[in-house]
Amino acid sequence: MKNRRILILVIIILLAVVAIWLAYDRSNSTFSKNEGNFAVEDTARITRILLADKRNNIVVLERKEDGKWVVNEEYPASKPILDMFLQTLKNIRVKEPVPVNQQKHIISLLAANAVKVEIYQYLPRIRLFGKEAWFREKRTRVYYVGDATPDLRGSYMLKEGADIPFIVDLPGLRGFVSPRYSTRLEDWRDHTIFHHRLANINEVTVEIPEMPDQSYKVIRHDNNRLEVISLVTQQTVSGYDTLKVLAFMNSFNNIKFESFLNKVEDLNIDSIRSSQPFFVITLKDNSGETIKVRTFHKKAEREVRDENGKLFPWDVDRLYVEINDGKDIVLAQFFTFDKILRPLGYFYIKPSEAYKLQ
Repeated sequence: MKNRRILILVIIILLAVVAIWLAYDRSNSTFSKNEGNFAVEDTARITRILLADKRNNIVVLERKEDGKWVVNEEYPASKPILDMFLQTLKNIRVKEPVPVNQQKHIISLLAANAVKVEIYQYLPRIRLFGKEAWFREKRTRVYYVGDATPDLRGSYMLKEGADIPFIVDLPGLRGFVSPRYSTRLEDWRDHTIFHHRLANINEVTVEIPEMPDQSYKVIRHDNNRLEVISLVTQQTVSGYDTLKVLAFMNSFNNIKFESFLNKVEDLNIDSIRSSQPFFVITLKDNSGETIKVRTFHKKAEREVRDENGKLFPWDVDRLYVEINDGKDIVLAQFFTFDKILRPLGYFYIKPSEAYKLQ
């Protein structure tokens, strides 16, 4: 009888020790699969991603039927940025749970300043014998992304409904993933202005307010013949270098800008818009769509002189560009834009003929 009591007591003690160990181990090193399940293995089935912060900034990324992504139902998304983000969603991993003595503090930080992430996928309701059927959009992930860890090698994350926050990293990244969950609309938008092959261009009009006699239009005819017309005389121009005109038209294949300036506080956007444009370029494609941009000089930030020692009055590296029907002001590089900022005289075979437009 005595031995039986001792055995029962030993069993009770062992069970208590095991229970305490399991509870401690769960809080410090192990966790349920769901609590640490941040990664999305099949990103090809993602249809929407919602990112929202505590300042009411919301970004909705949506994949259209043609596979292209749009931002907030209005703007084309940047393919390189989206591709990188999808790889991030797929490859992030839990490094470790936040230590017990820090969990309460980290949870409070996440509650005050985290980005909420919602991921939707197109998934089947029925899977049977390797077959899938009855597809619908389903929200498959909801979690919160916080700031970087003190060593800048991970980010704090918490699944919705979970009790334990985690430190999450991305293999191969010497840093933290928090910035990739940006809620700034501009961070996701495509920076492409023109992306037109020659075969898709109907005509290009170039207006130069500072030099009206150098304004012109290039029309591509059905037989791919290019016609140059002076906007001053409205007459077809002859004696131009056809290879230069061809190179000019081919340059609209990939024209991008550097950054958005809409929310730059110390920049007077209205003053830029009301000033005289440098070049005004209007492209009409074969579908009838028209894209018009206005470029403006940018004040020089440093002194640059020409070969005669004369000071350039404007920035020689960058310029302002108004795009999207005047909705956006962006910064662009002359390195990219120079090839489409051509006066009519540029196309003449003989420099002496540059201004003989009559």
